[in-house]
Amino acid sequence: MKKTKIGALVVAACVACFDASAHSEPAPEQSELERLAAHVRTHPTDYEQTYAYIRLATELHDEAAIGALERLLMYNPALGRARKELGFLYARIGAYQSALYNLRAALKSADLDSAQKAQIEAQLPDIERRTQASRLSGNLQIGVRTQSNAAYLPSSGLYDVGGVQTPGGVTGRQSDANTFEQAQLTHDYDFQNQRGDTLETRGLAYATQQFALSQYNVALFSLSTGPRFGLSDIAPGLSVRPHVSGSASLVGNLNYLNTGGAGVSLRQIFGDRLSLEPGFEWSRLWVNSGAASGSGAQTVATIASGDVFTGSLGVSLRIFDNVRLEGRGAFSRAAAYVAMQASDQFDLQAMLRVEVDPPLAEMPRRWTIAPYARFTQIAFDIANPALDPFRVRRDDAWTYGLALDAPITAELGVSGHLEFLRNDSNISSFKMQNVSLTFGPTAKF
Repeated sequence: MKKTKIGALVVAACVACFDASAHSEPAPEQSELERLAAHVRTHPTDYEQTYAYIRLATELHDEAAIGALERLLMYNPALGRARKELGFLYARIGAYQSALYNLRAALKSADLDSAQKAQIEAQLPDIERRTQASRLSGNLQIGVRTQSNAAYLPSSGLYDVGGVQTPGGVTGRQSDANTFEQAQLTHDYDFQNQRGDTLETRGLAYATQQFALSQYNVALFSLSTGPRFGLSDIAPGLSVRPHVSGSASLVGNLNYLNTGGAGVSLRQIFGDRLSLEPGFEWSRLWVNSGAASGSGAQTVATIASGDVFTGSLGVSLRIFDNVRLEGRGAFSRAAAYVAMQASDQFDLQAMLRVEVDPPLAEMPRRWTIAPYARFTQIAFDIANPALDPFRVRRDDAWTYGLALDAPITAELGVSGHLEFLRNDSNISSFKMQNVSLTFGPTAKF
C-alpha cells in the first residue's frame, strides 16, 4: 500500500512538472506574435510587418491587432487595406458602427483592388443589418436530390409481422429522385436597451416532388418565436430565450404530422471562441393515422401522437479563424398515447465547418466544407405485438455526410451534400440503408 501511494505521488509530480514545463514554454505562434508586436510598436510605419502581425493576431483571436491598425492609420489615414482589416475586426467583436465607418472609408480608397472591394461589398449588407432595430434575412435554395432508397424500405425486403419475417410487397426497395425547394427566414427585433434584448423569430418551409414515388412527396412548415433577454449582470455573455414553436407537415399531399410546444434555452458565450447552449423543450404531436398507408401502419410508426420532452446541450467552438466545431447532444422522452409506441431517444451530432478561400479572387465570400456525423438511438418501452410480441424494438441510426456551401457572388451561390444513412434495428422492418446526393443553387438576402 505504501509503495502504491509513493508511486502515485511520483506520477502526480511528473504530471505537474510536465504541465508546468508545457506552460512555461509559449507556443511558436505566440512567440512570433510577441516578436511582431514588439517590432510594430517601434516601427509603426512598417506596413508589411504590421499586416503580418494582424494576420497572426486574427488567427489567435488577439484583439490587440485593432490597436496596431489604429496606430498605422494615425501615420497614414489613406491606407485602404488597413481600413478594410480594421473594419472586419470591429465587426468580429460586435462594434458594427465602427466597422461600417472603416469599411465605407476603405471602399473610397484608391489602393484597394476590385477583389478586395468585392469582399467589403459582400459583407457590408450583413453589417449594416446588424445596426438596425428590425433585421430580416433569409436563405433560399432549389435543387435536385437523388436517393438509393427513397421510401426507406428494409434492405433485406423482409418485414416482421407478429414475430414472423415475411417478404415485402411489390413496391420493394426503389431508388428515386426529386426536386425540392427550401426557404429559411430569420427576423430579429432589437429592443435597443442596455441589456441587448431581442425578439427572435425563425421560419422554415421545405417541399419535395418525387419523380416516381409521388406518395412520398413531403411538405414541411415550421415557426418558432421568443424573446432573448441578456443576463450580463449575472455573467458576461449569458442570455436566456423562452420560446413557442409549431409545425405542420404533409406526406403524399395529406396532412400527416402537426406539432406545437414551448421551451427555454440558456446561451453562454465565452469570448469569440466558445458558446454553450443548454435547453429544454416540450412538444405535443398530432399524427394523422388516416394519412398512413395501410390499416396497421399507425400502430407501428416511429412517430406517434403524444408528448415529447427534450433536454439538449449545444456547443460551438471556433478552433481557428476558419475552423469551427459545432455539436449537439439531446435526450427525448416520447410519451405516446399508445403505450407500445412510447420510447426514449438519444441523439448526438457533430459538424466541422472549414472555411477555405474560393478558387477565384473575384468571389467575395469564403467557401465552406463541412463533414458531419450523427448517431440516433431509439429504444421503445415494450414489445409491439404487431411487429414481434417477444422483442422490444431498438434502432441505432448512423448518418455520415459532407456538405459544401460555395458562394459565387454576395447573394448567389451553390450548395449540396452527400449523405449515407444506415439504420440498424432488431426488427427487420426497420433495417435500412440510404445514400442521397443533394445539389442546387442558393440565394441569400
